[in-house]
Amino acid sequence: MKTIIAEVSARHIHLSQKDLEKLFGKNYQLKKLKDLSQPHQFATKETLSVKGERGVFPKVRIIGPVRDKTQVELSVTDCFALGIRPSVQISGQVKTASQVILEGPKGRVTAPAIVAMRHLHLSEKQAKMWKYRTGKKISVLIKGERSVILNNVVVRVGDFDTRLQLDTDEGNAVGLVNNQKVYIYEK
Repeated sequence: MKTIIAEVSARHIHLSQKDLEKLFGKNYQLKKLKDLSQPHQFATKETLSVKGERGVFPKVRIIGPVRDKTQVELSVTDCFALGIRPSVQISGQVKTASQVILEGPKGRVTAPAIVAMRHLHLSEKQAKMWKYRTGKKISVLIKGERSVILNNVVVRVGDFDTRLQLDTDEGNAVGLVNNQKVYIYEK
């Protein structure tokens, strides 16, 4: 069985430079709080308020570096708390996303909010070894008291370290802890 490391991804924000400047001021640069497991990605010192129709999360972490487009990643439970419709999407695909308001020290912007589809980040080298490509759907076995097989895990190939990423709802439902070993399930 192929062994991989799983991580739980909490709610977070990806910002474009244009929206970063609207929220924090002209020529603003994100300040690194700590590196994340994926190359070149980091949690920032900056947070924003995320507002929906019924609720608000006051301090949601921004993930750097800036991206081409702004998007907010939430869990289904987060969406319900904010009063928005959950839209499960592959990160970056926001056509059917609900909209939220991001509020920063210098302004506010409207941004798409999605529930990121469970996915497996793979390096080019690992993908070649396993003969996987971006978009392939696989199954993952998570062992433990709440053992489960997760289907429809989307593979994403690129400049990545191999990691399964689940949102907080999925991670909590199966009792997953960060950096837990899980297994690709092949029938």
